[in-house]
Amino acid sequence: MRNVVDNLKEMAGEIQNLLNDLLHRHSSIYLWNTPGGGLTVISAAGNYAYQKLDDEGRQVQTNLLEKYRRFNALITVLTQGQPKDTINKATKAHNKIINTIEQTHTWCKNTTEAFNKADQALQDQLSLLNHLYDHSNGEVTYVPDTNAIIYNTNLEKWNFSYISKFTIVFLPTVFSELDSLKINHRNEEVRKKAEKLIRMIKEYRRRGKLTTGVEVVKGKIKVQALAIEPKMEDSLPWLDSTNNDDRLLAGVIEVMRNRPRLPVVAVSRDINFQNKAEFAGIPCVEPPEI
Repeated sequence: MRNVVDNLKEMAGEIQNLLNDLLHRHSSIYLWNTPGGGLTVISAAGNYAYQKLDDEGRQVQTNLLEKYRRFNALITVLTQGQPKDTINKATKAHNKIINTIEQTHTWCKNTTEAFNKADQALQDQLSLLNHLYDHSNGEVTYVPDTNAIIYNTNLEKWNFSYISKFTIVFLPTVFSELDSLKINHRNEEVRKKAEKLIRMIKEYRRRGKLTTGVEVVKGKIKVQALAIEPKMEDSLPWLDSTNNDDRLLAGVIEVMRNRPRLPVVAVSRDINFQNKAEFAGIPCVEPPEI
């Protein structure tokens, strides 16, 4: 079962390869400020500078910058609420990488030194997440979108390969969509499924507090409902608060932050949602077959 750290490690590998390409194939560093020379400038940014990139180098730089910004955005939202020293370490590593990609002045004397320092900063960012995720108890959290539970309404029969125990978490966006579907959808079967799911979830509430989790299959399946909408301003910067898929993705990230020791996986059959999850580095699977 892949988790968000697995995806981030894969993204880091792609960034590492692009960094290597940019610095070792397209970049060169020269000494621009000679101490003791005729004109010495006191520079806090470094006495060395990068030569101007050619067109191919610019293309690599642009691709690398886009991939790194996505990577760093996910690192940033997942480490929110961590101790101050963790945040400071992440910020320091980010600044080192972004300065290397954008090729500002540097103290590195050559591109090999620049690559090694940027690569170490990349590993430092990943290390901040290593202690957050643990497969040891085997429990996984699945966060379905609306079409996943409409497709297979028999939640107590849900089953995922090699996963013996899991929790299904419902987000507020899903409840809102179910309420709308039971009344407004043009397809009668969909309206009936939405109504069935709402009745089922109300029945689960009779067994205990949904906000803390209710066991529906002993020793195997729990369901839980979140009552609070995600703070979009604290989530990935490209998510749109007016788009339900984006709000759901922000909700999945919120669940990740609240369950830092457990793998969290989105569940959807919608190709657009799956693409958005992949772009964001969020694990996503199809719902169980009926």
